Amino acid sequence: MKSFSFEDLLDLLRLANITLFIGLVAFFILGIQTVDAKKFGGLKVHGDYRSLEPIISEIPRNKSGVTTDDVLERVRQKLWQSGIKPDRPHYKTHFMEVDFVILSGGNAFAVEVSLKKMAQAYGYDPREVGSVVKLPQGKYGVFGNAGRDKSYVLDAVDEVVEEFIADYKDSNLR
Repeated sequence: MKSFSFEDLLDLLRLANITLFIGLVAFFILGIQTVDAKKFGGLKVHGDYRSLEPIISEIPRNKSGVTTDDVLERVRQKLWQSGIKPDRPHYKTHFMEVDFVILSGGNAFAVEVSLKKMAQAYGYDPREVGSVVKLPQGKYGVFGNAGRDKSYVLDAVDEVVEEFIADYKDSNLR
């Protein structure tokens, strides 16, 4: 049986540390969340898809301190980062609706994102379906505990918006 010297033990510990470090780096690199995009006919738009106006519902005062401006700023940032200009399309044919609801006590919130289209611009009779339609698309929403903190709530908004944008872009690039 071979005996180990103190130097052998130190070498073994160094090797274990390097292996652990490489494993952690790989975990963080591979663990970065990617969004699997899906194509939905309801997300396909007329004209340039790279302009998309976000419309945010009014958010009342709440425990977490999240405001309409906070959510709008996060949504605008995500759109810009994805190569989409957060502005009204030239012909006002569609928009991104972010419906953010928070209980008055501020303990729970829900956020839902969807693409809304102007009915007439897409060949629908507004007298039959209304002036705005929401055609089949993915489900982009989340519920959460708003009593935690503002960054938690805004991170949830980011997650939902990222999912929506991935599908929106995929639907318009194919």
